[in-house]
Amino acid sequence: MRIVFDGQKLADNLRASKDLLVTVKSLAKALNWRTSYNPTKETIYVSTNFNEQIPINYDENSIECGELESLRLQDKIICVDAGHGGEDYGAMGPQKTMEKNNNLAIALKLQQKLEANGATVVMTRTSDQAVSYNNLSKREELCQRVMLANDTNADIFISIHNDSFSNSTNAGTSTFYYDEKSYVLASCIQNSLIQEIHTKNLGVRFASFYVIRYTSMPAVLVEAAFISNPEEELFLASEDGREKIADGIYQGIVRYFKV
Repeated sequence: MRIVFDGQKLADNLRASKDLLVTVKSLAKALNWRTSYNPTKETIYVSTNFNEQIPINYDENSIECGELESLRLQDKIICVDAGHGGEDYGAMGPQKTMEKNNNLAIALKLQQKLEANGATVVMTRTSDQAVSYNNLSKREELCQRVMLANDTNADIFISIHNDSFSNSTNAGTSTFYYDEKSYVLASCIQNSLIQEIHTKNLGVRFASFYVIRYTSMPAVLVEAAFISNPEEELFLASEDGREKIADGIYQGIVRYFKV
């Protein structure tokens, strides 16, 4: 085992020992130092400088500081629902931006982030098409989305949408939930989204939308921003905006699985 103290290697020939790790961490706690253990490299890092970057903290029994996101999302099945699609374009902005396209672009970016960190992602759609046959009713279309989530035993369900209102000055972000089991998920995503995209916080709200009412797992519907607001329409349609929204939702999911 090696010990790296303020970037300097101190030892190469120590026996790998949990006791040693505990001793070093106890000393560091008493002296207000930072510690990190990398079991792959068998290295303990100690830093007396809080501005110094040190590797993520590991322990045999727990991951105390900055648990790897991939470990949190391993074995998780996450259903991501890009709202609308096909003949159903959802809301439309002043510049004729279609909600269905924004939803899909954000959902695909979210899929990439989740899969890159160990999750299994079930997408209700990956292209501009309805989930069900186009001739089915809107209710039957929503039912197909719910069935897909339930049949795959997803751990959580995330439905992505854009908000819209007749008053074009309305702006902001909200996350909806239906039952108690979904409230924490909604709160985590809402808080992370606001931190990432800095829109007006419209809060976590109760609603009985079909896709979050009839799914059997914790489920939320995210209204990322108002497509009816000219400024937010541009944000929703931009590559940067879509990336930030996807990242905000992703960070909320990671936070949820830490709770």
